[in-house]
Amino acid sequence: MSIQLKKILVATDFSEHAQLALRYGVEMSKQFSAELLICHVIPYPDLISQLPPTAEAYIPSNIHEMHVRTAEEQGQKLIDEHCQGVKASFQFRSGSPFVEIVRLAKDDDIDLLIIGTHGRGAVAHMLLGSVAERVVRKAPCPVLTIRSGQHDFVHP
Repeated sequence: MSIQLKKILVATDFSEHAQLALRYGVEMSKQFSAELLICHVIPYPDLISQLPPTAEAYIPSNIHEMHVRTAEEQGQKLIDEHCQGVKASFQFRSGSPFVEIVRLAKDDDIDLLIIGTHGRGAVAHMLLGSVAERVVRKAPCPVLTIRSGQHDFVHP
């Protein structure tokens, strides 16, 4: 039995951990001649919406549009800098990160989902939870979690 990967999804928050996950995604896309989809989720409602009403005067009214524009620019930059030789695209979603990542994996019939994990301590994990952990539990496909500091690519 052989494994065929046609579509690989890399979820990114543009952090260092996500950059490493993208490296794995690009290499696996090359090995399997798979399409690579990079996704960023803008948490919605934004943290700004949870601030007291008095803070609204100091927040730009187009904050969501600013987040979208920044995400699109950063996504295109990832593709330009890291995805040579791979059929890659970028997509952003708004909502709960783990819900939107799982939804995208289902909607696009993803074969493998790759996500970086921060490797928080036990107490922080219990209090904050983990997007990666929730994705692993709910994803419709295999999930590869990447933790920085564990392994680096070595080119011969």
